[in-house]
Order: sequence, then structure tokens, then C-alpha cells
Amino acid sequence: TVHMGIPILVSRSGFTAWGVELAREANLTLIGRARGKRFMALAGQDRIVFDADAADGDEPANAVRKGAREDVA
Repeated sequence: TVHMGIPILVSRSGFTAWGVELAREANLTLIGRARGKRFMALAGQDRIVFDADAADGDEPANAVRKGAREDVA
């Protein structure tokens, strides 16, 4: 990614401390655990422009963990 000049890397899965450190050293924006409308910015957070409030809008049911859903007892 860095060698190709791509400034951002988005992953649906997790991350390692070493990966985050490398992203910071390479000035790369690193986003992990991207699911639905949620994600974790791990490096380069200052380059992300947030144009929507996270509280606005609903997510599809399959994008929300079962333990976090209010309709599951």
C-alpha cells in the first residue's frame, strides 16, 4: 500500500500493535474493524473528515453484534 502511494488502508478484521506502529511511521491512515457504518481509526485520524453524526441513521441488523442489539434479550 505504501509503496504504491495509497494513503489509506481499510480492513474489516483486527490489527496488531506492530501494524499500527508501521502505519504511523509510514504516515498511513489505518482503519480497522470496519463494519457497517462503524470503524476504528488506528493511525492518521487527523486526515479523516467526519461529515455525519454517528448517532444518525440506522445500521442494517447484520452489521450490529447480537450482544449490542437492544431487541435481543
